[in-house]
Amino acid sequence: MGNHPVVAALLSALIPGAGQLYARRPLRALTFFLPMLVLVGVVGFRISSLGALGVAGLLVRPDVLSWLLLGNVVILAWRIASSIDAFIVTTTTGDRSWMSVTLALLLLGVAIPHLMGLSYGVRTISTLETVFVAAPADGGVPVVHVPPSTASDTLPEPAVYDGPIHVKERSARNYILRDGIGDPDAVASRIDIIAPASPIVPFVPFTERVDPERLTILLVGGDAGPGREGLRTDSINVVTIDLETDQVAMFGLPRNFKLVPLPRRLRNSFVELEKRVIEKDLTDADDDGYPDTWTDTDGDGVPEEPAFVSCACFPDMLNKVYKNTKDWTRTYPNSPDPGLSALRDVVSNLLDLHIDYFVMVDMAGFVRAIDAIGGIDVLVQEPYHVMVSSPEEGKPKARVDVDPGMNHLSGPEALAYARWRIGSSDYDRMGRQRCIIRAAATQADTVTLIKAYPRLLDLVESYVTTDVPLTFLPDLVRIAGGIDYNDIATVGLVPPTYNSGRTPRKYPIPNVERIRWKVRQVLEEGPAAQSKTGVSECDVLPDDD
Repeated sequence: MGNHPVVAALLSALIPGAGQLYARRPLRALTFFLPMLVLVGVVGFRISSLGALGVAGLLVRPDVLSWLLLGNVVILAWRIASSIDAFIVTTTTGDRSWMSVTLALLLLGVAIPHLMGLSYGVRTISTLETVFVAAPADGGVPVVHVPPSTASDTLPEPAVYDGPIHVKERSARNYILRDGIGDPDAVASRIDIIAPASPIVPFVPFTERVDPERLTILLVGGDAGPGREGLRTDSINVVTIDLETDQVAMFGLPRNFKLVPLPRRLRNSFVELEKRVIEKDLTDADDDGYPDTWTDTDGDGVPEEPAFVSCACFPDMLNKVYKNTKDWTRTYPNSPDPGLSALRDVVSNLLDLHIDYFVMVDMAGFVRAIDAIGGIDVLVQEPYHVMVSSPEEGKPKARVDVDPGMNHLSGPEALAYARWRIGSSDYDRMGRQRCIIRAAATQADTVTLIKAYPRLLDLVESYVTTDVPLTFLPDLVRIAGGIDYNDIATVGLVPPTYNSGRTPRKYPIPNVERIRWKVRQVLEEGPAAQSKTGVSECDVLPDDD
């Protein structure tokens, strides 16, 4: 019996040149086999020299991915050409139409994985360049494109410079732009004249932004669910990594801290808001018609309003920094999200810890990401049988029914566990949020991530906001790969330990000195300083008594 054309085509589809060897055409076999052998050898050597983390770092570079996609197309073409050639050299005279159909199906089977790889690659490049701050085509420093904001609930943006800050009111209705008064051409161009431009500005390179010994990221949970006024930054955590020891600490801050001190460049930015908050917080418990904070200084029996002295602080709750500054593009022209940049600077000043980048994840994306990796195992410290609203309009409430001990939570269950505070406290809820973040980072194994890859790409693009530059991703992958995720220090900087009193309306005021001391202690001593026992809050069940 002679050689079978379909068998030859199949062999060459698997290993280019194998079908030609099967057909006893050794020179043709070498022609197709040697290029693939060289390619596999070069790639294998490169992978072995880079290691797993080095390869992973390359796979988050769009330029490398583009070359890989081109290589994918070339290999597909080479496999198809080899299969067709093997089929032809083994085909004899006669009716081979049915074999041609089989060959077409075989080639389709060869193409499908390559086309899937092409689709994933293109999608990955799109996500990377959409979410992260990309470098321009000319190879210069990364740039960001800040869209003009239509926000109506932000504070007026002050000019920011090294000297004293003066807020100057400017009217958009200049006489020259008024119908019937101003120049007709100016009136016609009014929208273009007064509309804020979308600045294209240089992004500070990684080497100029990051402490060479430490990488610190502000991790924010955004909550824009049904019935909520805009997006609220209710989960505020700072993750910091020692680049020499790979030790990680995560500090959680209460969303309701008030009177948080401001960094110098923002010190006079919230004076008008401070006046409004003071007026709102005034109380008259003795019902004498005057606020209790007013005192009779001149002895006439009538309390006088004290002179206003700014606290140089953010007067409202910490989670409202974002809301009030999210369109401050003049103050933060280099940022893809000015509100997060302002929150980063305020938190950095409070902790006395330089924060390099911010990452915000919307709650809806959080729920879907947990589901995408198959849920997470969390050590539950007390029973929860609760329901909370979904982060998405029209979706049913999320329910969690768990008892103390290790529990496997789906995305909606993790949301309910993270959100619930009735019968508990806001600070307990913060601790649960930190433990969920820690669990997700610990349990997302490589196989699970590969399976969930397409869904995770969509989630990152839809629900993540960050100022991490695309050029830094390979370094970030390398840093993340060296972390021991089972030894992450978690610290809640919450009352009563870390506040120094309360406002008239009972909001906690941060004890700045104690907060900074605790941060320094954990950074110097490592996870052993996270608690009295040195054990993470996420690994301890309360005593039975």
